[in-house]
Amino acid sequence: MAPIAITSLEEFRKIIGGPNPVVIDFWATWCGPCRMIGPVFEKLSNTPEYASVDFYTVDADEQPDIMDELQISSMPTFVAFKNGNKIGTSLGAIPKTLLVRIVDPSREQSLISSTGARR
Repeated sequence: MAPIAITSLEEFRKIIGGPNPVVIDFWATWCGPCRMIGPVFEKLSNTPEYASVDFYTVDADEQPDIMDELQISSMPTFVAFKNGNKIGTSLGAIPKTLLVRIVDPSREQSLISSTGARR
């Protein structure tokens, strides 16, 4: 399923508090690297082996309160959560880095395994 846009701080808090691993792409419409990595993130969200991972997006310009709460000032930034806890962050628009840091279960530095388990 395609990533879902988070539209409020309240919704954000509810989403990250759930038991499933969550990966959020913090982006902006004016950010060229964000536009480049966006399709990679969407492709990951549609990959069957990551079905237990929930993928979301946050538009930095529309949700400054979420950006402030997480102290995010660089985009794109990808943050993974599970059970309300931040379990990792990946900065920048390098597809290989995103794959390794966020979802590659064969890598020790991966934040989320394909089964959704926290690393």
